[in-house]
Amino acid sequence: MTRLNAHIGFQFTELPFLERFSAAAKAGFQAVEFPSPYEYEATQIAQILHEHQLEMVQFAAPSGSSKGNTGICSSKQVFLSELTQAVDYAKVLDCKMVHLMSGVSQAELGVIANSSVYRRNLKYAAEFLSGEGIEPLIEVISSNEVPGYLMSRFDFAEEMLEAIPNLGLILDTYHTELLGRDCLSTLNRWWSRVKHIQVADFPGRNEPGTGDIDFPKLLSMLKDRAYQGWVGCEYRPRASTVDGLDGLWRTMKHNPHEDDRW
Repeated sequence: MTRLNAHIGFQFTELPFLERFSAAAKAGFQAVEFPSPYEYEATQIAQILHEHQLEMVQFAAPSGSSKGNTGICSSKQVFLSELTQAVDYAKVLDCKMVHLMSGVSQAELGVIANSSVYRRNLKYAAEFLSGEGIEPLIEVISSNEVPGYLMSRFDFAEEMLEAIPNLGLILDTYHTELLGRDCLSTLNRWWSRVKHIQVADFPGRNEPGTGDIDFPKLLSMLKDRAYQGWVGCEYRPRASTVDGLDGLWRTMKHNPHEDDRW
């Protein structure tokens, strides 16, 4: 059965952030992800995860998770400090993957994401995380959704993946389609480097089953290839999160009566 995890940056946003963990567990999820845990003490989040028997799938390094930040294009002093903070949080949260966001260029703020600095820092960050037993990840994010985002092309991702063997890829179905690519053929091409999958339908970025993506074919591919990772629900619920779960279960072929939790 496909292992779906909640993305509480998108789901259960009807609730205050710290209440979303219990809502996700109550809905049947066994794991969560979200971009930035740094607004809270790591031990506080770890306690909530433990209380609700939730696994933390992945989060982002501090740089790049806030507006006006150049991600790992930051200066060396800032970059190294934030990378160390990400490792500290990953260990406390028992999280095995960290997303190294490239950050954005915002000319009006005088913020420029320099690709040469990004290449250098990404290589170092990937080696540093791997040395700590953490998988380093990148994700191609459409600049239509995040204007100015540096890692917004698959040819750039290919360059980085070829240069850094221990670097993994998050494959997001919505961003892939928004960039004009078929997410299934793209997943097939990058299969050996995909460490995490995020799902939302296209167009609309709503629940799987509300748009044009062939999710039954995606599920068949995951089953045939014995995919062992999580599938993150990074979609915008059309109504409340709970109202859309029945449709999500049907589309992703989950029978909630087989087990209490996903």
